[in-house]
Amino acid sequence: MSNLEKHNSGVFVKGNLNGEAVVILHSSLSSSGQWRTLEFKLKDDCLTINIDLLGYGRAPQVDNPNSYNLDTEYVRIMNAVENVIGTKPFHLVGHSFGGANALKIAVQNPKRILSLSMFEPVAFHLLEEGTQVRQQVVDFAAVVASSSAEQAARHFTDTWNRKGFFDKLPSKMQQLMMADIDKVNLDFVGLISEKYTLEDCRKITCPVALIHGSHSQEISGEVIKRLLNVFPNVIEYEIQAGHMAPISHADEVADIIISSIKQR
Repeated sequence: MSNLEKHNSGVFVKGNLNGEAVVILHSSLSSSGQWRTLEFKLKDDCLTINIDLLGYGRAPQVDNPNSYNLDTEYVRIMNAVENVIGTKPFHLVGHSFGGANALKIAVQNPKRILSLSMFEPVAFHLLEEGTQVRQQVVDFAAVVASSSAEQAARHFTDTWNRKGFFDKLPSKMQQLMMADIDKVNLDFVGLISEKYTLEDCRKITCPVALIHGSHSQEISGEVIKRLLNVFPNVIEYEIQAGHMAPISHADEVADIIISSIKQR
């Protein structure tokens, strides 16, 4: 475990060595640090594997952006997990882009997942082509991709938080977000190009917690609506917050996730 951290791989292993493993994935333009509250609350009972996704935090950059898709993230995540726990089963947690990656992992490894907790997974490929909400995603991604780094970071963070959010951030934080915006564009490429279907999600039979905010954007809510109809063992949670509730309402979200883990 110490080797994983020492080599700046962006994989952080903490908690109870004898506990069940919990793999934790963050949102775009963020890092594993957003899950510190959850890590702390799980430390006595579980072994947490908190992963910086490619291009964020202390993770490496994407080797070949021209061939990037969610398989690129998947291979690295699963290698990291297996370096720690081998082929043992594990709980899975994800927020937004991390939630979409968590869903893909669960679809491809349904028998290994003890529980799946997702806060507004942005699995946008599940929105039907030709629908207005799918076009909203395409248009949003196009604006981010065609803007300057500063404009793109402002548009992205203001959309998922609230208008004016970016301009109130410290200059250092703004610069970090601007530096990571190219990866945000790759995230959208990976999300839209994914191939598994809603029907494929039916094979996920473990306890699923689908969490969303009452003040969140329509596009993330539409994904939630579709997923609620396919999981055989799902509980829906709504909290009085927006899309970034795992950060703004960290305690409340962590408690829901822990409740889902304990259901297993």
